[in-house]
Amino acid sequence: MITLESLTNKITKRISDYVEFDVQEIFNQSDYITIYGGAVRDSIANLDIHDVDILCMSDSAHKLRQYIENEQGYELLDLYDQDSLNMYKGISQILEPWTFMNKNRRIIQIIRPSGYIQNTYQKDLDSAYIDSYTKLLKNVDISACGVFIELKDKIMLKESCKNAILHCLSKTFEINKWSSLYNSERTTFREYKLGNRGWVSLSSYIDTKNFLLTNRSLKLNNLEFQPEYDYKIWTEDEYKHNVPANDSIDLSDVFFL
Repeated sequence: MITLESLTNKITKRISDYVEFDVQEIFNQSDYITIYGGAVRDSIANLDIHDVDILCMSDSAHKLRQYIENEQGYELLDLYDQDSLNMYKGISQILEPWTFMNKNRRIIQIIRPSGYIQNTYQKDLDSAYIDSYTKLLKNVDISACGVFIELKDKIMLKESCKNAILHCLSKTFEINKWSSLYNSERTTFREYKLGNRGWVSLSSYIDTKNFLLTNRSLKLNNLEFQPEYDYKIWTEDEYKHNVPANDSIDLSDVFFL
C-alpha cells in the first residue's frame, strides 16, 4: 500500500541522503521553509536528485544559509551552470537564488520570493510577502513540479497542482500555460530536459485514448490517498476544472513504469 506517509518517508530519506545531513534540520531552522520542485518530484519518481530547491521567507533564508554554511560546510556560489540560468531567467516573482555546493558537489538552492520589495504600504509588507510565497508554490508551469514537503506537526508531502503526485508516480506531466511562471522559452527548455529523462508530456497525447499504455507495464491498484492530512493547495484556476468532490484518486486508467 502506497500512502502519503510512506511517500513522505521515502522523500525525506532520499533528500537527506543527497544533502548528506538529516532533512529535518532544514525545517528546524525557522518557519516558512518548504522543499519543493525537482528533488521531491524525482524522489517520488525514483530518479536521481540533481539539486534541492528550498523556498524560504527572508528571515528563514538567512538562518538556513548560516546553518548550511557554518554547520554543513556548503559554500555560496554564483549560479553554477547554464541550466540554472535558464531555469530562473526572467522570473520577476523571485530574487536571484542563493546557490550552495559542498565538497561532494551536492547543490542546495535557497529561493526567496520578491513580493516584499514591491510598492506596498509597510503594514501590508508581511501579508504581501506571504502571499508571494504561496503563489510561487501554486503557480508551477509543469504539473509534476507541483509537489513539496513542509513541516507542520510532522513533515508532510503536499501537492500544489492538481494530480501532481500522481503525475510523479507515472512520470507524466502537463504544461500549465495559465501559470504566472509560464514562459514559453523557459518551459520548453524544462520540458525537453524531462523528456530526455523518460517523462511523457500528457499534452502531446491529449487526443490518444491509451496514451499511458506506451512503455507502461504495471497497473496501480494499491495506491491509497485517503489523506492523513489535507495534501492539496490547488490554485483557483484548477478548482474551476472538474475538481472531484472527495479526496480519493481515480486510478482506473493510470499506468506507470
